Amino acid sequence: MATLINELKVIGDVEDFERITAGITEYMQQQPGYVSHRMLRSLRRPGVFVEIAEWEKPEDHVRAVQSEGFRSRVQQLAGVIEKPTPDLYELIHESTAAHAA
Repeated sequence: MATLINELKVIGDVEDFERITAGITEYMQQQPGYVSHRMLRSLRRPGVFVEIAEWEKPEDHVRAVQSEGFRSRVQQLAGVIEKPTPDLYELIHESTAAHAA
């Protein structure tokens, strides 16, 4: 499993950002190896978003972002966000809350 974590700083219209990223997510859902996606918004900095996407393998994500379908959609973000900072991560440790009986 590979996890994409990408911080996005919106400098344009937030509604445009949400519309464009929804279209990108819809496209990515159709790509081989796609597992899930979440978009988080900072409570302290409302123009900052973090997307978290799960992929079966890192190669699946790389293949998807190199596709013309992805590139044509992501180009729409020019002028709406600052340069994003995406990276792929692997899970090292995970913890959940212990529930009292």
